[in-house]
Amino acid sequence: MGNAIRWLKLEVSKVDISTPDYEAKENLCDAIDRFIQERVTFADQVIATSAADKIRDGDVIMTFAKSSIVQRSLVEAHNAGKKFRVIVVDSRPLHEGKHMAAALVTLGLEVKYCLINGLSHNIQDVTKVMLGAHAMLSNGRLYSRVGTALVAMEANDADKPVLVLCETIKFTERVALDSIVHNEIAPADELVISGGALEKWGDVKKLQLCNPMYDVTPAEYIQMIVTESGNVPPTSVPVLHRLGNESQG
Repeated sequence: MGNAIRWLKLEVSKVDISTPDYEAKENLCDAIDRFIQERVTFADQVIATSAADKIRDGDVIMTFAKSSIVQRSLVEAHNAGKKFRVIVVDSRPLHEGKHMAAALVTLGLEVKYCLINGLSHNIQDVTKVMLGAHAMLSNGRLYSRVGTALVAMEANDADKPVLVLCETIKFTERVALDSIVHNEIAPADELVISGGALEKWGDVKKLQLCNPMYDVTPAEYIQMIVTESGNVPPTSVPVLHRLGNESQG
């Protein structure tokens, strides 16, 4: 969002002061539509096609939670007639992977669904891991749904390639070594199960529930980032981010 807001501020600053309000608004709306088309819609299409090309017959693709671009890539590979299996790893409290697994099964893909406690058991069958991204940090680290770092770590330990599918609009100059200093915290009640031991946690003194939304995956766990500008290693994130900003200028 920060990248999009900076771009919009730049576009506003370019508007001639003598331009009538209605014309300026119309031009800005047209520019926003083009921005969305080029940096999001078209980017997703290019990434999905590129990622689908990397899937081979007999592959077992593992993914975590729900990523729309990963789902689109898997569907595109399936529609191309490729025969492969998908393992969807999920976690509490959101269980986003349920929706992805259900959507893939409906389309005819062969899917296995498991929670994150079954990760180490299922990683041995995997040939590729495809992950979505909330952001790619300037030090090559991946900022994504909490649990992603654990999946990538297990994949790295099992010598399985990890591919991150990410539009360059999600690249940021920010650097983070962990997800402790800066993160989004979801409502604690999402962790509470009705009738469970934590149902009245608010009445227990000195007890706090922590529900972070994202974690940070080290760059060394990632083999490739699939973007609309090509397939690059994590070290290329700051370069692509700089080029993207220059092109906007």
